[in-house]
Amino acid sequence: MDAPRHAAKPLHKVIRDPVHNLITLTGAEGRLILDLIGCPEFQRLRRIRQLGLGFLTYPGGEHSRWAHSLGVCHLAGRMLDSLLKQYRKGSKEHRALAGLRLEIIAAALLHDVGHGPFSHVFERAIPIPKKPPRNYPKDHEGWSEKIIRERFARVLRKHKVRVDVVTGLIDKADPRHLLAKDFISSQLDADRMDFLLRDSQATGPKYGEFDVEWLLHAMRIGSVKMKGQTKPVLRLCFDGDKAVHVVEEYIQAREFMYVQVYTHKTTRAYEAMLKNILGLASLIADGNTRRVPQPCPPALAKMLARKSAETDDYLSLDDFRLWCTFLDWAQLKPRRDKRFARLSALCDRLVHRRRPYRVIEIDVRHDEGRKQLKRAIELQKDIENSIEHYSLNLDSFEDLAYRNLFYRKSSDTEEQEDRVIQLIDARGKTHPAESLSDVIRAISGIETRVHRLYYDETDRKIVDRLRNDGWIKRKMGSRNRRKERAR
Repeated sequence: MDAPRHAAKPLHKVIRDPVHNLITLTGAEGRLILDLIGCPEFQRLRRIRQLGLGFLTYPGGEHSRWAHSLGVCHLAGRMLDSLLKQYRKGSKEHRALAGLRLEIIAAALLHDVGHGPFSHVFERAIPIPKKPPRNYPKDHEGWSEKIIRERFARVLRKHKVRVDVVTGLIDKADPRHLLAKDFISSQLDADRMDFLLRDSQATGPKYGEFDVEWLLHAMRIGSVKMKGQTKPVLRLCFDGDKAVHVVEEYIQAREFMYVQVYTHKTTRAYEAMLKNILGLASLIADGNTRRVPQPCPPALAKMLARKSAETDDYLSLDDFRLWCTFLDWAQLKPRRDKRFARLSALCDRLVHRRRPYRVIEIDVRHDEGRKQLKRAIELQKDIENSIEHYSLNLDSFEDLAYRNLFYRKSSDTEEQEDRVIQLIDARGKTHPAESLSDVIRAISGIETRVHRLYYDETDRKIVDRLRNDGWIKRKMGSRNRRKERAR
């Protein structure tokens, strides 16, 4: 007998992805993903670039947080499939994951919904509210948790997904479900795997690639002794015989991408300009939304006036809206207030990609460089209350190639294993990856240190200050240049 015409067809939706090729959505899990994707708060991620201002350096760096989030969700599902096939039903390993599958999938998909315009640079640039309410989000992860609770809870509950578990998997300080948390936030998780592969493809460098198929094949679950825990805890591990070389490849890919792409000096120069644009606009506002340069989105005006933003305010901002604001500010009419002229000029240079800040590299591997860094910090403090402060930016980034500090879920004295990739041997014993690999052991000591003093060469006062302080050389007149050549 033919099925009734009104019978619902089984879900089978395929999405083409440039990194993972075909992403297939089926069954209850697929319906959950489609319902979450359909929310306006998730669609907003189409209007937020994954690499912030990286598109000004790399022509292909136009991809969105939307595409990345879908990729993370897809990889998390593949990680689950790989592991669940290896452990029999009823085993402690199988039980630890099977009951959390939908929560892991949802957290992987929604982990970035709290990103502001141009991703990470916005949270570094926007001023902190003067009197934030209790539990006001401090970063994009805090906003993600808040947005999930307020905007996605209804959809999650409809699919019988526990909202508190989803937000707990994103909250690095939440001590629950450490194995499930490893899928979202660990030294080798779905988030990192996707952004390395996706960003490498978009920007061009091949050294961001690694053998993701073999890495998925070599995943295991092991019992790891944790500080602060009386019993070993199940954690994500990798086969000690099969995975050593691909883990080495992955760690090196991450290090190369940070050095060559994520901390690229031109991208960071434009980021410094964006931070100074928002800082200067906040200075002009002086705590009053009516004084913010116009036109300006009300939500941005509120934040520039150092007032707390509501969820609606925050979600109304994206790359497009901020970029249009900068285009408008680039056309501000001349005023007596020099700050408006400075703001207008900075916006014009940013949106038309002209004359990025000049850079002074500070090498802190040597005593002289460490002294320079100290002087740079003192210089910034010295001009903090002047307009010249917004013609200068000290950019500092320090991180380990391995045991990445930004992914820890605990204090320095607890659960240090969160910063370790664990390998498991044939007897089921777990080992830190560096104990089985000379390459990883060597990489463990490498620290990426980027300290740069960016300055606006069109600001005569700041240039004179830098010359007087010995940061940049004085320009020689034509007569002196001829004498120098004659020598």
